[in-house]
Amino acid sequence: MNPEGLAHRYDTLHRGTGFGDTPRFYDWIVRRADLPRDSVALDIGCGSGGALRALAERGVRAIGLDFSGVALERARTVSPTATLIRGNGARLPFADGSIPALLNLGNLEHFADLAGGIREMRRVLATDGRAWVLLPNLFYSGVLWRVLRGREGPNHHQPIDRFATREEWLAWLEWGGLRVVRTIPYHKGKRLRRLLPSAFAWHFLYECVRGEPSSEAPPPAPLGRAAPGIVLGPS
Repeated sequence: MNPEGLAHRYDTLHRGTGFGDTPRFYDWIVRRADLPRDSVALDIGCGSGGALRALAERGVRAIGLDFSGVALERARTVSPTATLIRGNGARLPFADGSIPALLNLGNLEHFADLAGGIREMRRVLATDGRAWVLLPNLFYSGVLWRVLRGREGPNHHQPIDRFATREEWLAWLEWGGLRVVRTIPYHKGKRLRRLLPSAFAWHFLYECVRGEPSSEAPPPAPLGRAAPGIVLGPS
């Protein structure tokens, strides 16, 4: 399926329940990024604009990119001061090294071209820039409970889903040229889950700087599933 076809599917999904998290979640992300006022940040796969709002409230000049026109319409109401661009995260419309800070929050795992998505982030990131990438854990606590009850494994019910462990995602980011300097576990929901080992967190937030992409073959592919008619790209 071409990007236009996949974008159409996301338009349909956004017209329904949509995607996104609570304002508290985006505030948690932006506090950890700690970007200075009047700096510029790009949110890849901005969806309905939750992170754009949080960035703008801290005085950051936010740019949101998504290939769903419906999502961008919603983002415009949530963060009216943000610059919104309709585009493909695996083919970013920015010059090399032009973006000082970027976010990719729960989106990279849904890219048809996982390798291209990582290398594009690395390409546009400034030499002294920072990237924050949120990715889902294959073995988060809720999945373990469902498996114990004989139910399905991880599934975020999107056209493309991928899951990996903390170290597997780290290996992919660094293979693509994003050097990880910090990994922060994100435990969604009840405080009790924070008592679990970080390896069972719901997601991991990777803080990255620009490194050198590997010329070797990519790491083993993350666990992936795709809806009928969708062909996964290089991974």
